[in-house]
Amino acid sequence: MELGIPFELWDKPSAEVTQLKTQCETLLERYEDDIEEWYNHHQADSQLIEYLCEDRVLKKKDSACLYEVLKSKEEREKERKEEEEAEEEKRKQKGDDGKSEL
Repeated sequence: MELGIPFELWDKPSAEVTQLKTQCETLLERYEDDIEEWYNHHQADSQLIEYLCEDRVLKKKDSACLYEVLKSKEEREKERKEEEEAEEEKRKQKGDDGKSEL
């Protein structure tokens, strides 16, 4: 089956994945001592996400992003369709079918 993707790119991650990997490695290098401290002394006291991400990286700032639940592709598509249907219903109620009169 031909997918239109050059063979040499099949196993190469996308630019976004490569960028995320680089950011992750940078974070690990920058906080290596904190990670070791948590591993050796604080595992029983707190989760890594609290000890490292909330307390050290974000420094007690807004941490809601750490607990976001991402929607699946199917859920996003369903929401998009529902929004389109709601907009269509509004247009019908207003008597505007989307066509302009000349």
